Order: sequence, then C-alpha cells, then structure tokens
Amino acid sequence: MNNMRCTGVSLVELLVAFAILAVMASASTYTYHQWRSYADAEHSLTQLTSAIAVTESYALSSGRVVTLCKTKTGNACDGVTWSQGILIFFDDDNTHQVTTDINRIKVLADMGSSGTLTFYGFPSSNYWQYQPKVTKEQQNGTFVYCDMRQTHNDWRLVISKTGRYRIDKERDTRC
Repeated sequence: MNNMRCTGVSLVELLVAFAILAVMASASTYTYHQWRSYADAEHSLTQLTSAIAVTESYALSSGRVVTLCKTKTGNACDGVTWSQGILIFFDDDNTHQVTTDINRIKVLADMGSSGTLTFYGFPSSNYWQYQPKVTKEQQNGTFVYCDMRQTHNDWRLVISKTGRYRIDKERDTRC
C-alpha cells in the first residue's frame, strides 16, 4: 500500500497542453483568414472576367455597343465603388446610362467583402465599354483588386483596346 502512486495530470502538464492548443488555434484562425481572403479575391476575379466575356459576347453577336458600369441598385450606373456590383447593358445612345429595362443584360451583385475593386480607365473610370468594331474610341483600362486584409491576394486585370485582357497577380502600387 505504501508504493501506490496517484495518477493524474500535474499543473505544469495541464498548462503545457493549453499552450499547445492555443498555438494551434491561433495558427488555424490565421489560415482560415488567408483562405477566406483568397476565396474572395478569386470570386471577384471570376465575376469580373465573366462580366467582360458577357459584355464582349453581346456586343459582337448584336453589333451594338455594350457598357459595363458600377452599380448599387442594379437599375442604374449609381455605384460608388465597383465592389458594390456591376451592371451590363446595351448603350445605343452612348450616354453610359441604362435608358430602358430592355437594354439591361445582366447585373452582378457584391464583388467580395474583403477587398476593393477599382477601375482606372480612359476616358472614364466609371464605366467600361465594348464596341463591336474596333475604333480609335475603343476604351482600355485596368481593374485593380486590393485585399483589405493585407494578405497579398491582390490582382490586376488589364484590358486592351481590342477587348483582350490579361491578369497580373502582383501587388499593385495603388493598393
């Protein structure tokens, strides 16, 4: 009876176990935020490339000018930022505004919650237009997605005057 040992966990062992759990929990939280930020950036890029493809497709198949603009309501080019949404419509009168519901082609809602989407274009940063025939008025520009969480999931989508685009995943100096 005098050689009997009590089994259990000492206070030191318990503190070490809790410390290990705390480190693992903080590492998994960081990984989750990284993954979420990456998913938001990829979602925004997919939405934007889809919008550009739709814009180009409708312009070429109809022979009409198609405009893509930032929208908040989905009914007009009334967005403050491109992250709020994108509206695609036929722009026959070249006013860069939707004139009738018949002209509306597609609305893409919120472009992601962890970043901002900005367009730097010529002649305007409020819209991007695709014309079915290449002219000297054809618009070019760059969409820049900046990850607000600073996880380096930024990208640029550069559009040439012919409507071709390329994706650059390097951090933009404007972010």
